[in-house]
Amino acid sequence: MKTKKGTMKKSQMTLDALDQKETCEFIPAVSIVPRKWDKWFWTLFTEDADFSFGDNNRSLITAERFADHCRDLDLVENSSRKEVDKFMTMLTELDQTYIDLEN
Repeated sequence: MKTKKGTMKKSQMTLDALDQKETCEFIPAVSIVPRKWDKWFWTLFTEDADFSFGDNNRSLITAERFADHCRDLDLVENSSRKEVDKFMTMLTELDQTYIDLEN
């Protein structure tokens, strides 16, 4: 139903749903993975992952879960121990912060 100003009037059911809206903070995964790892990291990361992502607007996992999966990967094969340790420390410190795998 349109109002006099031409905007759509929301139904009570819509208004009730909007009252339940929550927000979620996250960090895009591409913001935390070093750019120089792009050629190999994502292929390695997606192998045997116990979560799925792709073709979504958002796929959120905690940094803790992201780190757990990375611990199972041989990241040092493609990067230095120092870089990998720095990356893993960051993930540990982010803990329950959400990481968006889609962006």
